[in-house]
Amino acid sequence: MVSPLTDKASIYACSRSRIRKVVQYAALSRVVTLLLGAVANAIVSDYDSSLSVFLPAQTGNLKSSAVSALSSRFARGLAQVVVRWDAFYFVHIADTGYVYEQEHAFFPLLPLLMRMLNNTVLLPFVGAVGRQLSLVAAGVIISNVAFVMAAATLYKLGAETMRNERLAYIAALVYVIAPSNVFMSAVYTESLFALFVFLAMLFVGRRKYLLAAGCLGISGLCRSNGLVYAGFFVWNIAVRGDIWRNCATSSRKHFAAALVWRVLGTFLLVGLSAAGFVAFEIYGKSRLCNSSAALTSELNKRLYCTSTWSTVYGFVQAEYWNVGFMRYYTLQQLPNFLLAAPMIALSLAGLWTYVAHDPVRFATLGWIRRGRSLGAKADTADAVAVAYFDSELLPHMYLWALLLGVATTTMHVQVITRFFSSVPAVFWFAAHVVAKAAAQKKELGSAQAMQGKRWISWIVVGYFVGYGLVGVVLFSNFFPPA
Repeated sequence: MVSPLTDKASIYACSRSRIRKVVQYAALSRVVTLLLGAVANAIVSDYDSSLSVFLPAQTGNLKSSAVSALSSRFARGLAQVVVRWDAFYFVHIADTGYVYEQEHAFFPLLPLLMRMLNNTVLLPFVGAVGRQLSLVAAGVIISNVAFVMAAATLYKLGAETMRNERLAYIAALVYVIAPSNVFMSAVYTESLFALFVFLAMLFVGRRKYLLAAGCLGISGLCRSNGLVYAGFFVWNIAVRGDIWRNCATSSRKHFAAALVWRVLGTFLLVGLSAAGFVAFEIYGKSRLCNSSAALTSELNKRLYCTSTWSTVYGFVQAEYWNVGFMRYYTLQQLPNFLLAAPMIALSLAGLWTYVAHDPVRFATLGWIRRGRSLGAKADTADAVAVAYFDSELLPHMYLWALLLGVATTTMHVQVITRFFSSVPAVFWFAAHVVAKAAAQKKELGSAQAMQGKRWISWIVVGYFVGYGLVGVVLFSNFFPPA
């Protein structure tokens, strides 16, 4: 259903005050996260002492001054909070480039940006603290700035997709307290990836397909799952029933031309979206298979060197991290499944809630709709909450379901919280739960609402906040999960 032009204008002109608040809360959350990590690191002994080896004292080569000493102490304290687990790889790649085969599990966008920032804006800082610590600072700046921008973009995306600014605002605030909290501030790719895929989905909704493909191409230099988001082009150009119904009313000539455009256009946009991932694969195979060093070693006998369709990334994930279909289903991984259980339960609940509203719509890819039509202007007390059932969310639900299947069958399941940090539907459902509880409170009063299902919203918000804060303490001291 196409909204009136007045509604479109109000959606695109998102409330500046709400965007400003989202930016402020997102920035504040990053400061609190880093401060909490610093306090936790000062109180609790590290589970692993790798950082002291990775970043040895280099005072002999640094400028000797009070400012330099203070800067070095600050940078080292920051590194003790944010350089954990995968962050070691990103800092090493930014510093020396790709050296080891297993480093090809980590994509180059973040290291490249770290090096660029380090060689320009942070160049004076390098002389004060050393190259490695300055690279760490660059990674932290990039991740945290990207997080703030991603939160604002998620608000815009939600406002235009659900056609309800208040629910979009709640979702953006929920995103600020996401369970993946600390990973969004550490030297990790989560914030950067979320920013580009949120932008891509926003541009797809506005029919700015080339911009969307460009964002997804860049996201493919950040994480492998950027490829999946190209499905939005397939959906918007080749699947949506309303688009084909419009074509059907035109002449045969125009219909044939539209069909050719949709097929070719979809292939072109998907190809552009995959460009970043493909470029990284070409670089990896060239370095590991065709270099003079590779030809004299066993590397050129790897499957990715002998098979066109085998990828370096896939091989490295399987070889070094045991990633593969059902490989994680062992008794010793039971604690990790328990850690992932709340996010899995939230995802199942979110998908079931949406599907149950109109099962026929979900089963027929939106071509047939049997559920109640409840848009942003529905004449009900919970008008904000029902925006979650908008048909524009349908492709997001398919994406959510697909990624849930991948996370629970193929990946290290405990990373599901940060894997889902770039899935908007997770935060839209959490916002729906909160908004519905608020509507119940307004209609029934606090006591009756609590007897109903308002307590569910407290569980959801409590999980987001609690898991996120505990994660900060554990991560900053090198404790799992990662």
